[in-house]
Amino acid sequence: MKNLFQILILLGLGLFLNSCYYDAYPEEELIPPPTDISYQNDIIPLWGQCVGCHNGSEPPDLRDEFSYNDLLNGYVIPNDAEASILYKSLLGTDGISLMPPGSQWPDSKIELVKAWIDQGALDN
Repeated sequence: MKNLFQILILLGLGLFLNSCYYDAYPEEELIPPPTDISYQNDIIPLWGQCVGCHNGSEPPDLRDEFSYNDLLNGYVIPNDAEASILYKSLLGTDGISLMPPGSQWPDSKIELVKAWIDQGALDN
C-alpha cells in the first residue's frame, strides 16, 4: 500500500511539473496598409478613443470636423511620418509622451497612421 501511495505521488508530481509551461503568443502579423488610405474612412475612426481628452480643450482637437486641420497645424508633416509629432506620440519616442497614455496602440494601427502620413496626409 505504501508503494502504491508513493507511485501515485510521483505520478501526480510528474504530471504537475510537465503541465507548467508558458504559452508563446505569435507576434501580430503585420498586414501592409492599403496604398490609398482614406482619412475619412480609415484614420478618423482611430480617433474614437482619443476624443475623450482631445475634444477642443487639449490639443490637437480630434473631433471629426476639426481633426484634419488641427493635425496639419504642427502635428503632421505630410510625406514624413518619422518627423511628425503625431507618429512620434504613438510610439512615445524622441521625448514625446506616449499616446494614448499607458498603452501603445497595436502595430497595425500605428502603421496605418504612418502610411497615411507618408502618402501625403491627404484629406480624402
